[in-house]
Amino acid sequence: MRRASSAWGSRSWRSDSSCAESQHWVIGMAHPKTKFTIRPIADRAFLDELLRLRWSGGSLLLRGKMIAPCDVEALVAYDGDRLAGVATWRREDDALYLLTLNNITDQRGVGVALLGAMIKLAREQGAPLIRCIITNDNLNALRFYQRRGFRIIAVYPGAIDTIRETYPHVPLIGHDRIPMRDEIELERGL
Repeated sequence: MRRASSAWGSRSWRSDSSCAESQHWVIGMAHPKTKFTIRPIADRAFLDELLRLRWSGGSLLLRGKMIAPCDVEALVAYDGDRLAGVATWRREDDALYLLTLNNITDQRGVGVALLGAMIKLAREQGAPLIRCIITNDNLNALRFYQRRGFRIIAVYPGAIDTIRETYPHVPLIGHDRIPMRDEIELERGL
């Protein structure tokens, strides 16, 4: 695995075998206050509620299709006993699709830790690719993924407009008052 550096040093991985039912990843940075335990989600009701509150009623979009929360898997990040973030994903063909990446707190490093765990998971499952699709207004996500080795592989003009015809609750205006119209697909080889 490629080691990345940050302002605090390099990230390190170690396996935590204390959980017999599910695999844990402990992802730490050299900064002593930033350490997350990441594991598969156990509370599906919580995931459903989180997605309902944060993602247009709970349904997720993947290349123009609505995906129900029950059809995704999730990893959760904890800082001690405090929930810090959630990443949802779905395997399709040779790619692991990262559907959502939620930082529940304002704590730095949660998204990076969850993405690192997703990359590790994809490798363990033999997926040669990890992909995500973002909307054209989400410039923060575009920066985040490109800084971590993702490349734009497709732009789907009008995809959100088309989805909105069937699902009118999808907002017209997104981040920074940018009209939500298009989808951008990014990919990283593993």
